[in-house]
Amino acid sequence: MTPGDDRRGDGVADPARRFAALVAGPPTGLQLDEACALLAASFTGEDRTTQVVAALDAFAAECGDASLPAVLAAMRGRLRGNDEDYYDPRNSYIDAVLERGVGLPITLSVIAIELGRRLGIPIGGVGLPGHFMVRDERDDLYGDPFHDGALYDRTGVMAAWERLVGPGQPFDPMHLAPVSERAILIRMLNNLRGVHLKAGNAVALHALALLRGAFVEFADEEPQHARWMRHWN
Repeated sequence: MTPGDDRRGDGVADPARRFAALVAGPPTGLQLDEACALLAASFTGEDRTTQVVAALDAFAAECGDASLPAVLAAMRGRLRGNDEDYYDPRNSYIDAVLERGVGLPITLSVIAIELGRRLGIPIGGVGLPGHFMVRDERDDLYGDPFHDGALYDRTGVMAAWERLVGPGQPFDPMHLAPVSERAILIRMLNNLRGVHLKAGNAVALHALALLRGAFVEFADEEPQHARWMRHWN
């Protein structure tokens, strides 16, 4: 199977179009485990959604208690940030991250969010400039899965601000507001756009056109998507 196929051999709509259907549906039906698994499958050609969901279910069962510190503690030692090869696209594919144990801040944060959902903890994503973390939405407790599950209160985030986001970015409390599942997927696709445009791989560009084309937020990219599709064809 390639991302350009309209149908898989088993008759199920291909991952990119299933992803697009999720994005077009009601926000309440947009769950990150399924959406991120389909996103990954759109690039790799291997749909491992069932395995991803099962792995996250098993992972959640191993958490010590229903709290953000427990989620991060369970992840620590099994999942870490990939400092050595940050721009490897596999860092954005949730199945590969669960299998390899390394990923980007946002992919590791998605895993923390999904573990929290299974445990009844309202863990949300926090999109800092150039970095991504999670937050227990009931209070001001923040976690950084990329950096060994470090925990901060709001004062701690402010104190570590320059180290987290780099110099030249003034602190703005709006950066600490939880972001939606849709915004998380858009940010993941922005990361992958940069990686795959640089590589110029026709299969990946075709997948990008299908996935980004599912968002009205990227409507101005339609001419570029058409060029990527022609390149594939």
